[in-house]
Amino acid sequence: MVALSNITQVNTRYFSAYALGLLFWFFFDTMNDAVQLGVNDGYAFGFHQTGLVVLFITGFLLVALLGGRSPRKQSMAKASIFPLLLAMLVGLGMSIHGIGEGLEFGGTAAGTQATSVLDAIGGVGGGLSYVLHKLLESTIVIVVFVALARTQDLSIRKQLWQTVIVGLAFGIPSVIGEAVAYYVPIDSSYFFAMGGGAALSVILQVIRPIFEENNGKEVTYSQWIRISLAVLLGFFLLYGAALFHS
Repeated sequence: MVALSNITQVNTRYFSAYALGLLFWFFFDTMNDAVQLGVNDGYAFGFHQTGLVVLFITGFLLVALLGGRSPRKQSMAKASIFPLLLAMLVGLGMSIHGIGEGLEFGGTAAGTQATSVLDAIGGVGGGLSYVLHKLLESTIVIVVFVALARTQDLSIRKQLWQTVIVGLAFGIPSVIGEAVAYYVPIDSSYFFAMGGGAALSVILQVIRPIFEENNGKEVTYSQWIRISLAVLLGFFLLYGAALFHS
């Protein structure tokens, strides 16, 4: 995607739209793994449901508050490092979901009677699905990086080696989760809940180039925080309405 962006010079809002499509499914899938934040429990709010909600909010705010600052180009003496740092933050936010997946795989591997990795995860189809998921999910992070790298006029060589670091930030947590869960059983739904909150905040990062390029003005940090809180409010208003169904 880095090479494609540099060769074609396609407007970054189209890359963002592509990533947004991926994120809609990613968020839906993650929330299912987070048992929809315990919505079927209604207003009981026991330990498990409360933990899911708190971790969801935590994941959202971590990415929103740390990723909300977007320094103006003219004040960036060290501008070249900013795309890498924000892309790493987004990668780590996305990787929280990966920790949950790693826990699932590790727990399955510890208890399976299968004689191969492919058999343990459902055969060739399961293996292919996992690889495609990781490849496509990683492009969400790269879209954020590409949009920022273009505004800072980074060379393609610098973009390419920095994407390796971003990829490691995205991929390593999943491996750690898998190794830990092989020895210690852990409820993965908590990490999926936190990953769902982070994914919702990543959606804001992905669509940012769309509305910033549209009017030529940068969103201020205070505006960004208000936008983030408004998204969180809208999400939990409908979540609260759904609790009445239980």
